[in-house]
Amino acid sequence: MNWKVLATGASTSTRSKSMAGRRVVHRLIAMFCVASVGLAMAVAPIAGSASAAAKKTNITYWFWGEGDIPGITKWMQQRIATYQTLNPGVTITLVPQSNSTIIPSFALAAQNKSGPDIDTQWATLPVLLPALQGGVTPISKYVKSSETSKWLNTSENVYKGALYAMPLYVIGVPLVWNKKLFKKAGLNPNKAPTTWGEFLADCAALKAHGITPIGMGNKAGDFGAWMFAIYEKQALNSISELTQGVANKGNAQAKLLASLDKMYTMFQGLMSKGYINSNVASLDFAQGWQLFPEGKAAMSFTTDGNALAWAKIIGQANIGVGEPPIWGTGKLAKTYDATQSSSEFITSWSPNKKADAKFLTWLHTPANMVALNKETGAFPADSRFPTSNITNSLAKTLDGFDTAGTSIWLENFIPPSIDTSADRPAGQLITSGGTAAQAVALWKQQLQLWQSQQPTQFSQFKTWAASS
Repeated sequence: MNWKVLATGASTSTRSKSMAGRRVVHRLIAMFCVASVGLAMAVAPIAGSASAAAKKTNITYWFWGEGDIPGITKWMQQRIATYQTLNPGVTITLVPQSNSTIIPSFALAAQNKSGPDIDTQWATLPVLLPALQGGVTPISKYVKSSETSKWLNTSENVYKGALYAMPLYVIGVPLVWNKKLFKKAGLNPNKAPTTWGEFLADCAALKAHGITPIGMGNKAGDFGAWMFAIYEKQALNSISELTQGVANKGNAQAKLLASLDKMYTMFQGLMSKGYINSNVASLDFAQGWQLFPEGKAAMSFTTDGNALAWAKIIGQANIGVGEPPIWGTGKLAKTYDATQSSSEFITSWSPNKKADAKFLTWLHTPANMVALNKETGAFPADSRFPTSNITNSLAKTLDGFDTAGTSIWLENFIPPSIDTSADRPAGQLITSGGTAAQAVALWKQQLQLWQSQQPTQFSQFKTWAASS
């Protein structure tokens, strides 16, 4: 995310994620989605009179969050029902988005200046690049700073002092391990591997006992994107080393590519040593994750929600959670990986911006934030949420990771088109038997194509990168 400057509010977390990761998008699906919504909106509601129709406020809300927080769509539907009861003149139509449609659907809507009044995008560049193109209205124009100052991780979506999107929750990416399998391999089940040497030693011991060390899925490039977000970040001294490299400023791109080569060489080593499940390239993210609760892999990188769900399956006493082991030597190596991920914003063409902002602000009322945590286990992105409500010890540990110190989700800081054309395919090359050199060559090629084929977006990115 423009994973980036320190966040406001009680947390200084700044990251990612997506968090299930940004997905490879399908334009035809996106067009169908937008067209479907357009047809739905074309059917005007029957009103008792012209004046009654004029007083009616209709809000179309394209929402994403289920990929991060299972159950959040149901929570949102319940909030909308309650809000409509409290505000009988308002009708809110919720249109859930998938991982594959979230970005292209809005890109097409923005071209036509039609579709949602409120939309969801992953944090930072998926929000700020459309904002620079005129598709997003700063939410800070309609919500007072006395309110937004209570929201966490807002810096992920700030440009030149304006806040463009609202966070709902904060989500982190811990390393989890199965204590039973650790014990079976002769390892200390209560100690997380914190250094890279410890991590590799644990992997070797697990493999020697016939246990797959790491279980993941990378069919759509998600695991590879997470390796970039977690471990390329650890090689950097500042976010600008990434953004200036993407912006092709001076020799920054050459330095970035050299850094990526080291990260992908490490990734390739994990594959060649058999420390990652051999079918990682053929499993999607969810399928790869299932290896952990099924006892088929001893470790996994996952989300807070998955860690809590898996604890219910294998027993909370049998699961350990820790921060990802340190591999890199950059100044950012010890930052964590939490982000607001799901960012809600008002489109520039919405005719009811004040009503949109009123609803979004209402979602942050204490009762709604408490319900979000209670019903989904998510950690609300609001400093007013009473953390005393988090009574589960595992959840407390995870929330502590998310809110202590600085967090950066590196994927937030690359343009979505580079994420889909370079970041994800490069990781897929590695998990399919390719080399670090091939992965870096792909990055170089796609950066050059982006610069030449999308000059407007490239220029906007450089403007944003320079100001950030």
